[in-house]
Formats: sequence, C-alpha cells, structure tokens
Amino acid sequence: MNKIMIEESGFRLVVLLKVSLRGQGAFEYMVSYGWAILIVLVLGIMLFSLGILNPSQTPTATGFVVLRPISWSFTGGAADTANVSIALSNIAGTNIIIWLNSTDNTTSQYNMHFKKGDSDMCKWSSISSITDSAGNTLPLVNGAAAIPVGVIITITGTVNGSNCGGLIAASYRYYINFVSKDEYLVLRRDSGLITGRYV
Repeated sequence: MNKIMIEESGFRLVVLLKVSLRGQGAFEYMVSYGWAILIVLVLGIMLFSLGILNPSQTPTATGFVVLRPISWSFTGGAADTANVSIALSNIAGTNIIIWLNSTDNTTSQYNMHFKKGDSDMCKWSSISSITDSAGNTLPLVNGAAAIPVGVIITITGTVNGSNCGGLIAASYRYYINFVSKDEYLVLRRDSGLITGRYV
C-alpha cells in the first residue's frame, strides 16, 4: 500500500513537473516574440506617420492669412532643386504686392521662401510664369507681383537651396514665409505649412 502511494505520488510529481516546464516555455516564447512584435508595430506606426507607408497622403495647407494655397505641385528628382507650381488665393481683403525674387537690398528680405526643417531655405531661382485664374499673365516688376483682392494666381518656376528637392513619391513638408504690402502700404507677414508628395 505504501509502495503504491509512493509510486502514485511520484507519478503525480512527474506530471506536475512536465506541466510546470511547459508553462515556463510558453511564457518565455510569448515574452521573446512579444517584444519583437511590439518593436515591429512601433516601427510601422513611425513609418506610417512619416508618410512612407501612407501612399494615400493627401496634400494639406495650414496657416496662411494673406495668401492661401489652393493647389500645388513639387517635382522631385534632384536634391537641391524642385520645379514648383503653386496656386495662391488673395484672402487679405485688399490688393497686395508680394516679393518673389527681388534683388533690391531693401525688399529682398521680403522674398517668399520655402523651408524644410530648421536650416534648409529654398528661394525662387527662376519664375516661368505668373497667371490669374482667367489665364492672364501678371507682370513681375523688380521681383514683385501685384495680386488683386479675391484673385487666384498660379506661380510656376524653380526653387533652389540646400536639400530643397526630394525623391519622386517621397513626402514633403514645406514652411512658406513671405511679406506682402497692401494698398495702405502696410506690411503683412504670412506663413504656413504645406504637405504632399513629389511628382
């Protein structure tokens, strides 16, 4: 009787040890693969938020109280140059003048420029055309363009600067800064952010 009890107790002890070892192995499996899955998940979220895994990212514009971007296109392929077409609507409530590529010592500081990050500044190196929504060409006088109130203009040209361009299909974030002068000779600073993808 005692022998049976010992064998029975020993059998139960072996069974308990096997269950305990299986549980420990399952726990170690979940911990090691759980960390790997968590790291992959965090990397995926980061890549998605940067726009790399988000091919359907729609262009956005935020800020802007004088000229509001309506549509825009940046052509990628070069590191320091991008061909740009941007349509801007005058929402200032008054006729304005904006400087794009003035070389005058006084007004060149007001030129429209694009920034990527804190140190990269892109300026208009050439402007092909400035047209209104009716297709009329607006003159560029000493690097400045006059925009009537409520009119949408399209500026087409090339911007240049350190790290100004990008790869085709890569996402971009440009901060646009400029100064305008209204018909009362008041200078207005304006800025905002546009996002999208290089074409």
